Amino acid sequence: MNPKYKKLHKKMQKCFQTSFPRYNQILRYTDLLPILYPCNVRVEKIGMSLQGRPIRMLVLQADATRPKQGAMIEAGIHAREWLAHSTILYIIDKLLATKTMLNYMDFYIIPCVNPDGYEYTHTSCRLWRKNLNHNNSKDVKKWGVDLNRNFPVAFGHEGSSRHRDSARYHGASALSEPETQSLANALGKYSCRVRLYISLHCFGHLIMYPWSHTTDSLWDERDLLNCAVAAQKAMKCNTPKSKFTVGQLSKAMYIASGTTTDYVRRVHKVKFAYTIELHKRGRSGFEPQRSDILKVGKETFAGIEAMVKYVHKFYTFHACKRKRSASCNDLAKRCRYF
Repeated sequence: MNPKYKKLHKKMQKCFQTSFPRYNQILRYTDLLPILYPCNVRVEKIGMSLQGRPIRMLVLQADATRPKQGAMIEAGIHAREWLAHSTILYIIDKLLATKTMLNYMDFYIIPCVNPDGYEYTHTSCRLWRKNLNHNNSKDVKKWGVDLNRNFPVAFGHEGSSRHRDSARYHGASALSEPETQSLANALGKYSCRVRLYISLHCFGHLIMYPWSHTTDSLWDERDLLNCAVAAQKAMKCNTPKSKFTVGQLSKAMYIASGTTTDYVRRVHKVKFAYTIELHKRGRSGFEPQRSDILKVGKETFAGIEAMVKYVHKFYTFHACKRKRSASCNDLAKRCRYF
């Protein structure tokens, strides 16, 4: 391999661990990884943003010829949550550096769901939350759709807004935005393999599972709670001062409709679907220091590693129990709720 690529990779690693990258830097990074890890990394363009920026997904595998059950992780659906972007980049690096976790699952990772909004936080408004849909208005206050209210589960209900000037404006209709359509397309393609879904956000020190649109409990809540507790314990072990709590999203934080985790759970039948709210930093909660990047990355990776192992063990156990059923021999055909 050309030494210049390794040198560039080390330079990018150092940059990402000490500063918050612009979107073009993230794209260059995703271009580099398949060159460094040709047997383990594939890059897919899952869509385009409203302003024409490519939305990419990295597929990380130990063996591309033998696909396994998978974990999908995304970040940056809310533009201002820079710590989520830096954390997911750390996770990618860690997964590829050791490759141990690739023996448990394949990983489908979307580093930035909302590239237009993310760039806007760098150039114009640091605390911008939504995408950059102008919503037929010249008034910047009425721009943008909250992408995490734009999914077709309880769309337009409590916890979202029909007013364009609201930070939680849900959009003209469910999946009206190219960014949410891109994520939906990726899920549609790979949900038959995805067993664990994680959406990284800031802030709150929370590990949460559905539902977000109602306080009704899931029938299998105990399984999701146990997985979240495994992550909580791993984070505490990695960072003794870790303060993460676990619970149902609507109870642990607030009621929100049209969210990713509810959509993933109800529509795509992914049993283990989570939102992880990372650390609060700065007066607004969304202004981390550069010194937070590595610390939060290590802590979060420890939690995700525990979740992956828990989910892998869960499905391995149930696969063995059902082995006698011919209809259950194909992983893609098994009920993902058992």
